[in-house]
Amino acid sequence: MRHEHHVFHNPPPSTPDEVRAALDRGDLPAALNAMVGTALYGDGDWRESQELHLRLLEHDDRQVSALAATCLGHLARVYRQLDERRVVAALRRARALPHIRGNAGNALEDIELFLHPRRARMRGRVWSAIRPWTWF
Repeated sequence: MRHEHHVFHNPPPSTPDEVRAALDRGDLPAALNAMVGTALYGDGDWRESQELHLRLLEHDDRQVSALAATCLGHLARVYRQLDERRVVAALRRARALPHIRGNAGNALEDIELFLHPRRARMRGRVWSAIRPWTWF
């Protein structure tokens, strides 16, 4: 049995057009890298990236749809703005799908944390106060 070492790397900045092109040619690894590349860097138009990832939430490939949820959370962190009503509604619907549930939940937490930091801090304090095992 052979062991391989996997090394984490951030993909380079990308555009929504590159994501669409990779998906059109069936290059899933390139599409996934490009998706993250559109979300991690504040180089592009946040609205265009948001629309791309909202559409990809409904993609047939489970990896693509799950990563789209994660990318929406990244967009909240990077740009500090989203069409919050639409994105939150889409992520809440996506939580019904088992393969997206965790990613969508994390993205919703990121949206609250980065778009409403005071509310997130207060919720964290309340949550800590009602969980006695965190008092130690």
